[in-house]
Amino acid sequence: MPTNNKYLRRALLGALITFLPFASASADEETINLLTQNFPPFSMAVDGKNFAKEDAISGIDAEVVAALFKRAGVPYAMTLRFPWSRLQQLAEKTPGFAVFSLSRTPEREPKYKWVGPLSEIQIVLLKTPDSQIQLSSLEDAKRYRIGSKEGSVGSQYLINRGIEVQSSLIETPAKLKAGQFDLWATTNPSGEYEAKQAGVGPLAVALTLSRVDLYLALNKETPDAVVEKLQRTLDQMKQEGLLRQVAQRYVN
Repeated sequence: MPTNNKYLRRALLGALITFLPFASASADEETINLLTQNFPPFSMAVDGKNFAKEDAISGIDAEVVAALFKRAGVPYAMTLRFPWSRLQQLAEKTPGFAVFSLSRTPEREPKYKWVGPLSEIQIVLLKTPDSQIQLSSLEDAKRYRIGSKEGSVGSQYLINRGIEVQSSLIETPAKLKAGQFDLWATTNPSGEYEAKQAGVGPLAVALTLSRVDLYLALNKETPDAVVEKLQRTLDQMKQEGLLRQVAQRYVN
């Protein structure tokens, strides 16, 4: 059975070559392939595109995760691309893969092995500064058109509560400003950071829905010893204040 599993893993990795350039049949099976998306300021391509590898990826969690694996002595390869929902599926279904930054929801809990938290976000509904929309509860938001990124924590939060969301693979604050939807379901500080980088200007928080921790989610076949070593290393980094130092370079 171990031999069959070995060949199965190689076959799965080979099938992913067309989707993930770094994956190959000859890749070291002990290397963990880390997947992330453009999710500023937590992870982002230096050139602003939707594909990047290794040092061409910056951001709070990207820096923390890279330092974590190096310090723990766990081999890794890091790639940023989209769509986010597909990256989550790859990490769930394919041994040797992991994804960050992912919220640890009840629905996702049994699908991965978890290391974290890496950072915290607030799930929010953003509006343009001149918008007259006033929300006192999530129920009030049902009257408006809400846009969000497909597979994002903001989108899932609303869908799980029976609220219709206009999802897209790629969305920017410009769509909100152009009136394509009334509210943008996203997260802070990511939403405000993205708006600033896009030159849209500051957006206003219409409603804060929840506060969520972000994690590194590893495929369930990842050895427990590796997961435990990564968690111990991350805990030590937190005690030394390294995570806080990295975050301050991006959000202050």
